[in-house]
Amino acid sequence: MRGSRMVMVAACFALAACGGGGGGSGGSNDQGISVRFTGVFQETREQVAPAADQLPTAEEAVGDSGTFVVLGTDQTVPRDYNDDGDLDGGFLGVANNMDQSVNLQSVSVEIYIPGAKLQNPVLTDSVPMASSLPPASVDEQGVRTPSVSFTQTVFVRPDVMAFLAQNQNLLPKPPFDMTVVMRITGISDSGDTFRTNKVNYAVAVLPPAE
Repeated sequence: MRGSRMVMVAACFALAACGGGGGGSGGSNDQGISVRFTGVFQETREQVAPAADQLPTAEEAVGDSGTFVVLGTDQTVPRDYNDDGDLDGGFLGVANNMDQSVNLQSVSVEIYIPGAKLQNPVLTDSVPMASSLPPASVDEQGVRTPSVSFTQTVFVRPDVMAFLAQNQNLLPKPPFDMTVVMRITGISDSGDTFRTNKVNYAVAVLPPAE
């Protein structure tokens, strides 16, 4: 069963690296002690173009726990909710609590759809990331403050959405729930690989527009 699922995923994702990745010293970071995936966030203030949106910061970050997509219409998660030409939400937050920098490499993605005729996770993907976090800071009193980053990332890519739209016979009748489980991989200055804790993101999948 597992072999057939992997063949299906490989056939549908010629450009995607399937699976979760990891290795190195990542086992010591299972609960995000050194490098933590803090969640998914949205803009702190949405502006009308050409004014720039206000992006999440360490001082102000608004959580983004889920969204909805229309099957066969929306091509990515995150997506452009207000049709102003840029994506909304989908900022992946990471905190580095170490005394060395960390370069984020990728986010592994697993998609779970309860009631699907495929074995869960029905799809897996590995999405590249390009972000670097400096070391944590320590003040004169010895209080450590992690460095943080917020990287807007398309974690459900167009080929994933196309697969869902083209294989509706294998999925529950919409509307249905889809859970995106993510885990980020980074490499420290010393060359060690760290895999963060997992974060779940809820997506409500709506039927195609008539």
